[in-house]
Amino acid sequence: MNMRILRFIPALAIAATIAAPALAMNMGTGVTMTKVSGPYKIELQLLPAEPFFTKAQYDKEHPKDGMLVVGGAAPVQPDAQSHPNHHLIVHVFDNATGKALTDAKVSIRYAEGSAAPQSVPIVEMQAIGKGPQSTHYGNNLTLPDGTYTVTVTVNGTVTTFAVTAGSSMK
Repeated sequence: MNMRILRFIPALAIAATIAAPALAMNMGTGVTMTKVSGPYKIELQLLPAEPFFTKAQYDKEHPKDGMLVVGGAAPVQPDAQSHPNHHLIVHVFDNATGKALTDAKVSIRYAEGSAAPQSVPIVEMQAIGKGPQSTHYGNNLTLPDGTYTVTVTVNGTVTTFAVTAGSSMK
């Protein structure tokens, strides 16, 4: 193989790694925002609603996608009567080590404009097949199009995000 092509392959891989998240964001698949607050790096994501599976369901059905419930509140399934259209979650990392916190006390509240804040029932979950490093907190919920103030509290440390939800997030 030509040496110039071989030198180009790593650069192409790096460019694809950098461009892929931005491309996904532009295709309407979700919103990702990151803030450092105290000892934590908090990554908020607003995505299309995701299916949840208990360990027993996972063992029986062997799903390839979705969320494995580890603990917390009852998950809201995408086919629930409330017709959830979004998956609002936070990944919490130790800012010094980069490791995911698997035992954080997390709360999430959201409000549109001057409306009263609503609490998200917090499910502790992992992405299927990704293990403890993918631990995150949140749930599926119904959000009409609009701009929301999302307040995240992790072990007493409070962080606020401004998030826009739109119908193009599908």
